[in-house]
Amino acid sequence: MSETNNGGTPNATTGYTVSDLVGLALRQIGIGAMGTQPSAADLSDGVMHLNMMLAQWQRRRWLVPNLVDKFCVSSGASVYAVGPDGDFDMPVRPAQVLSAYARLLIGAQASQDGDFSGVDFSGSDFDTGSDGLSTGNPVDYPLTAIPSYEDYASLGLKGLKTWPNYFFYNPTFPDGEFRPWPIPPAQMWELHIIVAEPLPTTLKATDAINLPPEYWDAIMWTLAERMAPSYGQEASATVSAKARGALATIRSANVQIPTLGMPAILNPISSPFYWPGLEIQKL
Repeated sequence: MSETNNGGTPNATTGYTVSDLVGLALRQIGIGAMGTQPSAADLSDGVMHLNMMLAQWQRRRWLVPNLVDKFCVSSGASVYAVGPDGDFDMPVRPAQVLSAYARLLIGAQASQDGDFSGVDFSGSDFDTGSDGLSTGNPVDYPLTAIPSYEDYASLGLKGLKTWPNYFFYNPTFPDGEFRPWPIPPAQMWELHIIVAEPLPTTLKATDAINLPPEYWDAIMWTLAERMAPSYGQEASATVSAKARGALATIRSANVQIPTLGMPAILNPISSPFYWPGLEIQKL
């Protein structure tokens, strides 16, 4: 059943395998306990549950260990595809674009993508490659998110081509739509989006769990809690408490709170309605 042959010690390169954690999760609810082995069907169901669970975790920012910076050079288009074989090429389309910026490329080297290995935990696996800062002097400009399609639809001149200031992300499937506005001219800009690194959701029983070590415990206990109803039982209070505790550890490790920004209209000095004498009158 298990690919780990070190008396329970994870492999130094690949960590634990899917079958290791699925088997251990099943034992927490009595399947394969007391010296018995879970059946092939039990393991197959566990692998399915694990892939579905990780697909759900993908949509929770605090359960994703890594953010990545994806980019493409402007082509003069109003819409850029985000997803497999898209302009922003990545394995799955993200549900959200957490942040975006535009890099003025005049005189600057274009960025280069790095890789993300599926078999080990080397720090280089999370490297996004060259950030384009080695030559030239590029200038990055943050793009403000347009929060809804209704707001994007209300733009009166959607075809305006000039300096980009905003973006709208429409999470269509299988590729999302990234719409910068105003539309940046071709070859002058590099568009960058910050998205959550895709979690593995096509795992097989023999695959390694390519996630930081604190995820092992969370996967095992949460998977046990998730699979219990398949065997006509409710997860015990101990299993549920262990799952909550393990997830809380990941939350504390991954949480990032961006600096609060105030709209210019609410900043007195930046507001077009600001008049210094008004402050004196209030006194």
